[in-house]
Amino acid sequence: MGRTLWFFIKLALLIAAGVWLAERPGEVSLEWLGYRVETTIGILLLAVFVLMVAAAGLYRFWTATRRAPGEIRRSFSDSRRERGYKALTQGMVAVAAGAPDEALRLSRRADGLLDEPPLTLLLSAQAAQLNGDEEAAKRYFKAMLEREETAFLGLRGLFNQAMKEGDEEAALDYVRKAKDLRPDTPWVSEMLFKLELRHGKLESAEQALALARPGKDLSKEALKRRRAVLAAEKGRAAFEAGRFEEAARHLSSAVKLQPALAPAAALLARVQIKRGEKRKAQRLLVKSWDLSPHPALVKPFLDLEPQEKPLERVKRLGKLVSSRPSHPESHLAQARAALDAQLWGEVRRHLTAAGGQEPTEAVCRLMAELEEAENGDSAKAHEWFRRAATAPNDPTWVCSNCGAAATDWSAVCRACGEIDSLDWRSPLTVGSGLLPEMAQPQEEELEADPAPSAPQAAEGAARGA
Repeated sequence: MGRTLWFFIKLALLIAAGVWLAERPGEVSLEWLGYRVETTIGILLLAVFVLMVAAAGLYRFWTATRRAPGEIRRSFSDSRRERGYKALTQGMVAVAAGAPDEALRLSRRADGLLDEPPLTLLLSAQAAQLNGDEEAAKRYFKAMLEREETAFLGLRGLFNQAMKEGDEEAALDYVRKAKDLRPDTPWVSEMLFKLELRHGKLESAEQALALARPGKDLSKEALKRRRAVLAAEKGRAAFEAGRFEEAARHLSSAVKLQPALAPAAALLARVQIKRGEKRKAQRLLVKSWDLSPHPALVKPFLDLEPQEKPLERVKRLGKLVSSRPSHPESHLAQARAALDAQLWGEVRRHLTAAGGQEPTEAVCRLMAELEEAENGDSAKAHEWFRRAATAPNDPTWVCSNCGAAATDWSAVCRACGEIDSLDWRSPLTVGSGLLPEMAQPQEEELEADPAPSAPQAAEGAARGA
């Protein structure tokens, strides 16, 4: 609407100018090179207008002729670029589709058509990896390091190759350089933390963990767990080096962050015992047992009173397990203490409760010891030992990543190097667990001879003594 109105305004102005000139014809006389020209003002203005249009046309023709070579070159370059990007796109699709030969062919074509090394280097590296040519891929990734815009991408490619080859020292070097370029990238903080911790660089691992953003890179709970695991590992290293004050500081932090982390609580209790803080150690162990009953908590609890008699130990152990009396670990701990105190009925009662219908290896072995110690029945003891060989495995530390079992907890799996992957559970076994011909008699043994209560047993043993 606005353009149409402006057109009519200009048309009206031209008409008005024409009318004004028509009403004032005037005359113009021009002498030049012996010629005399006489005309009106309107004809003169028309001639000037025609000359201006002709001059403008000639100027445009001249500029178009002058620019023609550049325009032709630009048109050819645009066509070349379009074909290069098409080859690049098709190459990426070939990589995603797992077509190595086609990806390699298209990467070479894109490299020849495009003057943009960052893009073509990436495609070439991926095509080389797809073809299994790791050396060529490494050359392409290293070439990326020479350009600022592709350096980070090259470092990640080299890092992945080093990890694939098992060269963790080189991988750690690459990820450290990547951190200098882009410290806020999630995979940088993740892999830097894992590798630093895996190689025992605990302070560096702590610095790497500080790069993770709560709620973005890691959930708040996951970040809290990692801090606890790292603190527990630092505490263990300090304990082994005899730096008990430092160990207490780190382990206290770990227990505060993850109260149910039994290995950290058990080690902290050992440190407190060494420092003469027995009351604090006892409170810690009782609280930890309430949160997560674990056999690692039993030994430091017994070490609180190393000189006590077996009957006194049985009574005191009840304080530890009082919050979780029906837990299998509570029954096993009390069964071992009762066995030392020769409270045979108590041993049998706790083992029956701990074993249930399918007693574990530990229950079977304790039953064997009980038969030998109480009755001197080597045949029954041998039968229980035989059953222990096929019984369900006792809980132990098992890596959730590789399935390897470990006797003690650590922040890093010694088999596969995974971080915080050890769970307290029974390892998987092949087979049914129990031999059919042995199952029935042993179940009868566990259910036989109802045991007296703990006070009755203690009283009887005291009288016998």
